[in-house]
Amino acid sequence: MEKAKKVLMITSLSTLAVACIMLILAVFGVQIFQGVPLRLLLIFATISVSSGIAISELGVINRKKTLGLVGISLLGLSVVLALVVFCTNLLVTESVFNRITGIVSVCSITFIVIISIYSKLGKSLLAMQIPTYTAFGLFATMACVLIGGVDLFSIKGMLEIFIVLAIVCAGLLIASSVIGAKKKSSQTEVGSKTKMVSITLAEYEALKAENQSLKAENEALKSQLEKQAK
Repeated sequence: MEKAKKVLMITSLSTLAVACIMLILAVFGVQIFQGVPLRLLLIFATISVSSGIAISELGVINRKKTLGLVGISLLGLSVVLALVVFCTNLLVTESVFNRITGIVSVCSITFIVIISIYSKLGKSLLAMQIPTYTAFGLFATMACVLIGGVDLFSIKGMLEIFIVLAIVCAGLLIASSVIGAKKKSSQTEVGSKTKMVSITLAEYEALKAENQSLKAENEALKSQLEKQAK
């Protein structure tokens, strides 16, 4: 698991670096937002973000295996669909496949966020978790409807509701992350009360031999005392 996290971290950081370099070049007039460069930028950005999310999902798998596996499977599906779009003519055309890709991606990220929060907080602070899940659910539903082609913003007040939900989701996500980190820190402090000492293999073998010698001497002394008692 740690090896997988290391690989994902290297992948995420390296692709992020490439994406950032491309964006910096765009500032200086290099044509990045069209043709092949645009495709590469989207691919690198997708790999970077998905690798970062996958690192978090591996932590979820340690706590809630089934939910974590479902989440990482949905993430993988979203990445595959996105790469198909970025690597084909679908990128410059409007199609049902593009809409499906967008909806799957939104649902996957929403599910991953929810299970990440739940895996950290468990059954504690349900008064905060329930509004968080509700807000994310409503936001994801509106986003999916928009991606599906329905012009929600033509309805008076919908744009304001969408913006408010985005702000609320961001605030609740930050609050949940802070509380989850604090809870993990508290658990670590409790666990750290059990102190451990590291020794080398040679020291361990020496202690093991000494222990066996002492046990042999103890058995011999015990036998001698039994003979004297008789």
